[in-house]
Parts: sequence; C-alpha cells; structure tokens
Amino acid sequence: MQVTMDDQTKNAKASRPEKPGRPAKPGKVRTCAGCGAAEAVASARSEMLRLVVAENDVVFDLAGGAFGRGAYVHPVPDCLARAPRGLARMRSARGGRAAAAPLSGADLGQRLVLASSQRMAGLLLAARRLGAIAVGSDAARDAVARGMREIEAAGPVRPPAAPLAIVATDAGSVAQSIEVSRAIAAGRAIAWSTKIELGALLGEQAVAICTVRHESIAAELKRMHAAAGAGAAVTR
Repeated sequence: MQVTMDDQTKNAKASRPEKPGRPAKPGKVRTCAGCGAAEAVASARSEMLRLVVAENDVVFDLAGGAFGRGAYVHPVPDCLARAPRGLARMRSARGGRAAAAPLSGADLGQRLVLASSQRMAGLLLAARRLGAIAVGSDAARDAVARGMREIEAAGPVRPPAAPLAIVATDAGSVAQSIEVSRAIAAGRAIAWSTKIELGALLGEQAVAICTVRHESIAAELKRMHAAAGAGAAVTR
C-alpha cells in the first residue's frame, strides 16, 4: 500500500510530542471571598452566591443579572463571616478606595437575608404568573400529598419532583398536618414569611401554606431559603 505525502504529514503531526510548558487551557473558576477556595464555574454555579463590589458598597446579585465587578462567596456562615476581609483585599487589588464604613460579617449576613427574601418573593410571583402554584390549606395539602404518593409509587429509579410547600411561620395547626410533616421529612417544605405577607404576594388576605409545582422555581426557592438561613446565622 502506497503512503502519500499527505499521509506522512498526518502521521508526523499525530506522533509529534506536545510542547512542554503549555498545558490545556483551564476553565473559568470562581474564588470564594471567605475561604479562598477556587471552584470551576460548572460546579460552582449552584453553590456560590454572587456579589457586586461597587466603590463604596457590596450587594448580593442572587439573580445573576447585575452589572459591575463580581465576587463570590459560599452560602455558609463561616465563609460569610470571613468574606468582608476578602472583599476588602479584592477592592484594594483592583485599585478601589476603602469603604467609608468597614463591612462586618453580620452586615453581610443581614444583606443576604434581605436579598434572599426579595428573591424568594420574586420567585413566588413568577410561579403565580405561570399558574404553577396552589394556594390555600386544602389545595396545598392535596398537592403535597399527591406529589408524595407519586414519589413513593415511582420508587428509586427516577422519582418525579414533588411540589415544594411554603409554610408561613405563623401557620399554626396547618404546619402540624400529616401531609406537611411528611413533606418536611422529605425536604419538600420550608417555613418562610407570614400569612399576611404570603397573602399579599399571592393576591389573598392571608395564606398559611402554598405549594410550588414548577421544578426549577422550587429548587431555587430551596437554595434561597438555605442562603437566608446562613445569613441569619452570621448575625447571631
């Protein structure tokens, strides 16, 4: 079999050793302002929270759409408590002036609680616009019970996503129902806001419980609820 000049060129290229000192280009990484750990964007996207570091302020950008220089932090109390020092170093490295009032871990925690609450309110409004929410004790408990039955019937192969129950912190006896207790045990219920505040969001006088049937909105609500808990822990 004849070997052409093109074949020889291809073989030479295939057998040519790679040049030293030129490793494969790494993917983008994000570094936590608290612990300093760097994570690939693909793995950090659902973990770290974004902050926008302005000249004299730091704000959380939980929806990820704000302009400005970004920084990131793990949504855990230890990282939040240490993040102000890391943010100050970042500002200094970028040539920015020091903030007029130093930011403390408690300050950052309070801002995270507020930002998380605002984000959760927006998510509930989005679920309402999509018709992906059941409001009221009977409707919500029926949705939770139905979702839990579907999970049990599906088994471990690929269980469907059960609706997420949002239970007002002053829900009273509603929170003690069998359906809600099972949802809490399965990680499918969270306590947030008050009956009056939930009612105002959902166009009702008062709402003790509601369920979100949209899978990605429910997942983001759980993430924001966990972030708010971490922020509250830093303020104590």
